[in-house]
Amino acid sequence: CMKKILSLLLAGVMSAMLLAGCGTTANDPDPASSSTPPAGEEERSITIAQSANFSMGFAPGVQSYEATYYMNNFYESLVEYRDGEYLPCLATDWAASDDGLTYTFHLRDDVQFNDGTAFNAEAVKLYFDNMKSVIGTSANYGQLDMLTTEITVDDEYTVSFHLSRPYYNVLNDLSMAMPRGILSAAAFNEDGSLNTEYLMTHTPGTGPYMFESVNETATEYTFVKNPNYWGEEPDVNRFTVKVIPESKVAAMRAGEVDFIMGSDTLDANSYLELSQVEGITGVISDFDFVTEFIALNDEVAPLDDLNVRTAIQMAIDKESIAQNIYSGLRTKADSVMPAAMPYCVATVSTPDYDMDGAIALLEGSGWVDSNGDGIREKDGTALSFTITSPSTGVYDNMVLFFQSSMAELGIEIKTNPIDLMAFMQQVFMEDNYEMTAYMSYWFPYDPYTFVANMYPSTDYTDPSGIYSTDPQVAKALAIMSDEDAKKLIGGLYNTDDPVVVQEIYTAALDSANESSVVIPLNYRNEYAVFNNEVIESYTFNSIPNHVDVAAIHLK
Repeated sequence: CMKKILSLLLAGVMSAMLLAGCGTTANDPDPASSSTPPAGEEERSITIAQSANFSMGFAPGVQSYEATYYMNNFYESLVEYRDGEYLPCLATDWAASDDGLTYTFHLRDDVQFNDGTAFNAEAVKLYFDNMKSVIGTSANYGQLDMLTTEITVDDEYTVSFHLSRPYYNVLNDLSMAMPRGILSAAAFNEDGSLNTEYLMTHTPGTGPYMFESVNETATEYTFVKNPNYWGEEPDVNRFTVKVIPESKVAAMRAGEVDFIMGSDTLDANSYLELSQVEGITGVISDFDFVTEFIALNDEVAPLDDLNVRTAIQMAIDKESIAQNIYSGLRTKADSVMPAAMPYCVATVSTPDYDMDGAIALLEGSGWVDSNGDGIREKDGTALSFTITSPSTGVYDNMVLFFQSSMAELGIEIKTNPIDLMAFMQQVFMEDNYEMTAYMSYWFPYDPYTFVANMYPSTDYTDPSGIYSTDPQVAKALAIMSDEDAKKLIGGLYNTDDPVVVQEIYTAALDSANESSVVIPLNYRNEYAVFNNEVIESYTFNSIPNHVDVAAIHLK
């Protein structure tokens, strides 16, 4: 049961998740742009603002929400994903057997962990063997650990993963720095469990940076270059993460911080304000990497009525949300997953905005306001629902817009913002909601985890070993029978044929778009602001909301 709790919370918190070295998107700076170095160049340090501290330390695969954004600076994976390709990282090359059951990786022979121990095939085997119990059998981080029957050391720098059945997503799973960036043996206790106490103040990886210190109030963390780093030396020598829960704009204006990353840290209006300040530059990624959505519980009447769900979606002006609530920094969604993500080819789009059509659809289905209170009813049942959302401030304006739109349609919406962990408990653990406002898990967990979680059962004791860790997404294929939905999504667990995988994805996305259970509102790009008197440029990581310090080029 504890494994189920952990896996469900991981699914939720994720949503709340490279040149020479990997995990960075560093580009060689133009020599002409670095003509006259400023005074104090030797220090080459920056300060980054963050909303909360690293309360769970730097252990992979646990509730380390804030640390997730920084893991790629410390830990590297065997392969990396960049611009639609899987490229070498700690592995130089790899090959799959003809039957798809064995993947063999040849490792770099010039790498050390930052604690001075050797990186080799034994270290890789130890890490993955120990992490299997940490990650568990859920599909939150893909299926690799569940399907791996054995990891063998073929020679000092060659390691093989042996699978129980073919799996189409091995390389993507291995590209996740969280939780498959490789740590040294020091990260584990003798029994193979994570040494979480040690990992509160250590980052024993192979990446360009490592933990140095934290102040007594846990509000400033300092990280320095890894002296054993094998890749191209980064521009920044050291960086300090300063915890500033609410006054980040003022801190940036005052020059107390040099860099702020992400819409989880800085709202759209604050980004626009800061990006127009002299001495501050704003940059926006060009990759839609996460979906904001409203989820309807079709097991609650009358949300089991497709016409009601469709009308609700038709009455939401998604373009207005993107332009007016998010200041044009997001893109209107027409599918539950962005088309730019791998395999996300849908032939059915979600319904367009059409308030008149939505009203006609409800009235044609017998939903009318017979007593003049503004709320439609039918057979004694009123269209009145409660929408539950995390009280982080992220969803507030969107929920109010939705409430107003539904009032125009003749549906009463009551709002229920609750603490994030209470949201996890009520929605993910208890499946107790009528509507939610939330987001998907972000790339590279999207689209793979999202589509896998369309499996219409959260029963982790199912003999098949297949189950969804997200009750919201598990209902996404509402127009299909449970039997057909299980057969469709279960097919992902039995193939490594990209043609078959594409067919499954298209069928699943089409069904979800037509079902109007998960109603996609917008796709999020990422943004960052920086002090342009200190920083020359920043290039986003392939996971845009991850802070990639090695991709920061200084003046």
